Amino acid sequence: MMKFFQKMSKDAFKLQFAAFLWILICNILVQILHEPLESIGVPGWTIFLANVLFFIKNNPNHKEGLLENACGGIFGLICAVGLVYMDGWLVGLGLSPVMAIIIPIAIFLFLTIAIHPLVPYVFNNMALCFFMVALIEMTVVENLWGHILGVILGNVIVNVGTILVIDLVLKWSAKK
Repeated sequence: MMKFFQKMSKDAFKLQFAAFLWILICNILVQILHEPLESIGVPGWTIFLANVLFFIKNNPNHKEGLLENACGGIFGLICAVGLVYMDGWLVGLGLSPVMAIIIPIAIFLFLTIAIHPLVPYVFNNMALCFFMVALIEMTVVENLWGHILGVILGNVIVNVGTILVIDLVLKWSAKK
């Protein structure tokens, strides 16, 4: 049975704290650069979500988790835009609004659930999360490339930076 409270070594705490500092710095920079990022079409939520999902995944192989996060996020955004266009097309063909939305959702769910074992880097929980948030934040339809750039920036700057900070702290701890 897992304990509610667990002990943490000083080295593990240093590692966690270093990762926290890097992510905090990145979050501060995203807040400071909010308007310039928005002016070039990069919404901050994509950067934050990429970082949050990277840690929720809890993949011990950070590089593999990074690829899953980036590919799944981009796929989820593309599918959200596809759903909007497919819905409009199906309604135009005469389908009821309910069926017009259910069909693209069913296709997306089939891909993310049934095809996941075949292509886990694309069809995964990250895709599902970005898909759902993108449907709430409908600006993705007008600015897909800016949203994709946000996913890439969130993964490259924040998540790769976190991996580098973790690696540096581990090397530094090993030297001691």
